[in-house]
Amino acid sequence: LVEQPVRRYPLKWWWETLLAVLAVVGLWLGIDALHHTFKGYFFVAGDADPVPFRERTQVLDPMIPGTQINAACSLRYGLDYNASTRPDYDRCSKPGRQGAGEIFLIGDSHAQHLLPMLDAVTARTGQRISFTYQAACLIDPSITVTWENRRYEPCRHYAAGEMERALTRLNRGDIVIISNFLHRYLSTMDSPATLLYRGERSIGPSEVRDIHLANLRAYAARLASKGIQLVLFVDNPPLAREPAACQIQGGASCAPTPEKTARMQNKVREALHAVAAGLPNVHVFDPTPYLTRNGKVTYRLKNGTPIYADKHHLSVSGSRSLAAPFERFLSQSGLIPTGR
Repeated sequence: LVEQPVRRYPLKWWWETLLAVLAVVGLWLGIDALHHTFKGYFFVAGDADPVPFRERTQVLDPMIPGTQINAACSLRYGLDYNASTRPDYDRCSKPGRQGAGEIFLIGDSHAQHLLPMLDAVTARTGQRISFTYQAACLIDPSITVTWENRRYEPCRHYAAGEMERALTRLNRGDIVIISNFLHRYLSTMDSPATLLYRGERSIGPSEVRDIHLANLRAYAARLASKGIQLVLFVDNPPLAREPAACQIQGGASCAPTPEKTARMQNKVREALHAVAAGLPNVHVFDPTPYLTRNGKVTYRLKNGTPIYADKHHLSVSGSRSLAAPFERFLSQSGLIPTGR
């Protein structure tokens, strides 16, 4: 019906063009009809852009306006960590007020998404920000993560090297903030456990927890010897699904059940408080109360502004929403410089 007639009776070019245009228009109309009829089944998003570009913390360049903080503040994948490949803190920083001290933020992408919050806080406190991150990398000097199903030793070298640099370059009263996607590394979610190693041996979630806590406590003690403070972030509660799936009218909520959220957050909270036990220079900030309502994760403000950029990263607005509580936390912990 198609091939034989075309071969025997070739069409004029204008007929071919007209039929091609009609085919494209017909396909477009068909997809549009399916979209409205089956929205929520085949088409899950009610908004073509549920998270605006300006809210996506992972794609901002620069990550803090007016600075050079961007993707170059990490170790490029495929490179070994050394003096020539490590981040440059002269460019990966936001200047502060003289004598106000410095906040050094390190972690993976769950540190990166805190930058809008820190930008708002330091605009008031005057502290300098310096920043480095490595995506999908646990900040631990002796645990090796996997990347694309392979051991990623440069991550461990990066973590050990940057932790040492903090000790040598920061001064008394300065603050190190460590923020990681701990739900992934401590396997608090229902997804399969991330494969981690210590040396040549793979280690399970409970051993990862014990080793990581011991390493953090040892690092905190070294920081204390120089009068440097350590702030550990309880990982923000993740969503049950991507925000796009929650745009449909009557669709499933993005928030996990309150019971599941409480279970996940308690595991991380208890682990970090175990690090802080008996160490006066270690402080734990928990954003959970500011990202939940009646135990359920709040993923949008009342005006529709997204609090989450995806399933587990905060949006720019979500990050900034933590500025006021985090500033109160710094003040109550005695971590804001006097003479503001």
